[in-house]
Amino acid sequence: MNNGTLTERPWAWRIAIVFVLTTLTLLVVVPYVVQKRVTELRAQISASEPARTLVMQWQFDLVRQVAALNQLLVTGDSAQGAIYDEAFANERRVAAALGEMVEDLGTEVQAEYVEARTLADQWHARVNEQVVLSANAVQQPDLLQGESQLFVQTVRAVWEVDEAIREFTSRTRTEIATAERLGLFLTVVLGVLALGAAGAVIAIELRVRKLAAVADFRRAEADAALEARERLIDARTRLLRGITHDMKNPLGAAKGYAELLSMEIKGPLTDGQRPLVEGIERSIDSALAIIADLLDLARADSTVIIRREKLNLAEFLGAAVEDHRAAATHRGHVIELKLPDDSVEAHTDPIRLRQVLDNLLSNALKYTPPPGRIEVRTRTCRDPEPSRPGEWLVVEVADNGPGIPVEHREAVFDEFTRLHDNSPIKGHGLGLPTARALARQLGGDLTIEDSESGATFAIWIPQRDVAAPPGSRDRRKSAASA
Repeated sequence: MNNGTLTERPWAWRIAIVFVLTTLTLLVVVPYVVQKRVTELRAQISASEPARTLVMQWQFDLVRQVAALNQLLVTGDSAQGAIYDEAFANERRVAAALGEMVEDLGTEVQAEYVEARTLADQWHARVNEQVVLSANAVQQPDLLQGESQLFVQTVRAVWEVDEAIREFTSRTRTEIATAERLGLFLTVVLGVLALGAAGAVIAIELRVRKLAAVADFRRAEADAALEARERLIDARTRLLRGITHDMKNPLGAAKGYAELLSMEIKGPLTDGQRPLVEGIERSIDSALAIIADLLDLARADSTVIIRREKLNLAEFLGAAVEDHRAAATHRGHVIELKLPDDSVEAHTDPIRLRQVLDNLLSNALKYTPPPGRIEVRTRTCRDPEPSRPGEWLVVEVADNGPGIPVEHREAVFDEFTRLHDNSPIKGHGLGLPTARALARQLGGDLTIEDSESGATFAIWIPQRDVAAPPGSRDRRKSAASA
């Protein structure tokens, strides 16, 4: 079964939403854009028909002008001069009106219009230079023969304007048909996409419901497992307390009897009996030490009543170091306290923190070969890793002893685990697990850091209030009831 969820892959959810919104938007925008473009093209075609009419009128006025001039030159009839003037004025109006229309008909039509207008102006200028509209012009029929070629070019240029308009209209009609086909195609495609988007939404909804059901089931499983774990811890705590309590009393009595024998209350001991009595006392002391460690571990697992207060770290650590200085000197070690700032404060439970610190200092003194050096130092850091966001105060206990291999750094925090079982140094493998449990109850942790030599243990103290570990409330209740 695929364990991936939409919450683990937020990009899938975002893509689906973007797909749906984009499809719906395009389904509205694309037809609007296509229709707007088609409307613009149809407006251009609507303007092209009146433009062609004006072109025809322009050509007609040019022909009227030439005919009137020819009649004027042949007959000298002044009425023909009036006809020429009327045709010329009408041509100017038609050309001007056409000039406004061709601005919306493309650059090719505009270029042809400019060419025709230029030739028309040139022809009129030449005619005005050579023809005198008076009675003296009579019997000069050959006077316009030299300008006939320019007139033909002008009429052909005007005809080219009409051809350009016709070609523009044809291209525009083709573009309209293409735009309409494209609009139809895009509408169909977007309709299909809209159906696909609807299907995607339905599929996502079904997937979300399925994942929600799976999440609820797994949450119920996790809650059940957590409750079972809490019950197991509570049962183990009660068992340890019961056993240790039941064992501690007879062992205490046995130690008392051994001490009475050692005091020779019932008579002197022989040289052979005294070592046996001393061995009994040592064995009983070892058993009582194990019971004390088991009780500490049981308390660390069950008791989560934390009383935080502000601590001056320099004074707090200084007192802890001084309490261990005599033992360090006796073993041939040097113990030092290094603080970057004497005013550093911590907000934590001093009793629990002192338990963790005492455990680390005792281990450092115990496992560091003499002459050794033990340092207690502090540092602050922010967001050291994703699992530790925010501000942190770190108390480090470092020694120059044999160190702990990387592959065993987590194993030393397991109960009853010792790296060297044949070591002459006594221990039961319960100190570090108890210290880590206490550190985590304080909202922090206990870890082993990289160092060039020896071992460096780091107590992580949050510089803010941290929620109690999961299940703390149940353990508090069970601890109180126990």
